[in-house]
Amino acid sequence: MKKHMIAVGAGLSNIRNMLEEEGYQVVDIDDNIRNVDAVVLTGMDDDLMGIEAMATDGFVVDATGRHPEEILQDLEDHFRIMDE
Repeated sequence: MKKHMIAVGAGLSNIRNMLEEEGYQVVDIDDNIRNVDAVVLTGMDDDLMGIEAMATDGFVVDATGRHPEEILQDLEDHFRIMDE
């Protein structure tokens, strides 16, 4: 399966590290995210959520109160469907 580019919000280093270990290309949410396949952010980024969702065609995941493994599963499920 092709590994995708994912933008990760500040303060989500545990998710960032796990995604990198899984082979995903991870960029900061502050970077130009127009070309990312997904965005992972927290509820603390509420203002960003509206802006970023419009600034990217990528899949947006709210990581608030969720384990990194849950986020990974959501992303992999989404990419599996999109890549079929």
